Amino acid sequence: MTRWPIARYLLSTHFIFLILVLLGFYLAIGVVLAVVALLTDITLSGVDIGGQILNWMAVGYGFSAFGVLTTMLVHGRTRREFLAQHAAFQVILATAAAALVTAMYAAETAAYSALDWGQKTQDDRAYESTSDYPTIFVAYWSMLLIWQFVGAFVGTAVYRWETNGILALLPAAGLLLVSGGVNSFLKLPFVDFEVDGLLPMAGLTVIIAAVTWAMTWATVRDIPLRTQAA
Repeated sequence: MTRWPIARYLLSTHFIFLILVLLGFYLAIGVVLAVVALLTDITLSGVDIGGQILNWMAVGYGFSAFGVLTTMLVHGRTRREFLAQHAAFQVILATAAAALVTAMYAAETAAYSALDWGQKTQDDRAYESTSDYPTIFVAYWSMLLIWQFVGAFVGTAVYRWETNGILALLPAAGLLLVSGGVNSFLKLPFVDFEVDGLLPMAGLTVIIAAVTWAMTWATVRDIPLRTQAA
C-alpha cells in the first residue's frame, strides 16, 4: 500500500465516511418505513426505492474527483498516479457499497417476512425479486461504478475548461443512458435494450467504465493546476 499513497488516503478517509453515510441512509429509510407503517400497509421495498437516489449520490461523489486531484498535485503526486489510484479506489468503493446494499436487501427480506409486509420492487429492475442477490449485487456494482466514473469525468472537465467543461455532459449523458440498458437504473423509453445475464452485465460495465476512464485520462493527463492570486 505504500506504493499507492492516493488510494491509501482515500481508503482511510473517504471510504470510511462514505460507508457510514450509506449506513445512515438506510437507517433513515428504516425510520421512514416505521412511521409509514403506522399509517398504511407496507407493500414496497424501501431499500429498492432508495436505489433511485444512490446513482445521484454516486455521480455527485464522482464529480468531487477534481478536488482530490488538485490536492494530490499540490502534495507532489502526479496526474498518472491520480488516474490509476483514484480509479482503483472507485472500483473498491463500488464493490463494497454494492455488497452493503445487497446485505440490506437480505436484512429487509427477513424484517418484512417477520412483519408480513409486501416487498415489491420497482418496475424494470434487472433483478426479478429482492432475493436475487447475485443480480442485485452486479446491478448495483455496475450502476455505482459507472456513475462514479462519469461524475469524475465531468468534474475534472469542468475544472479544466470551466464553463466549456459543461459540454462534457453530452457524452456523459450518452454513457449513462447506455448504462441504463445494462443495469436498469436509468431506463428511458427510447433506450430500447436490456442485458440478460451476470457476465454480459459485468462485461459491458467494464467496457463503459473503461471508455469513461479514457475520456477522463484525456482530460487530466496535462491538466493545469490553477493558482489563486494573492
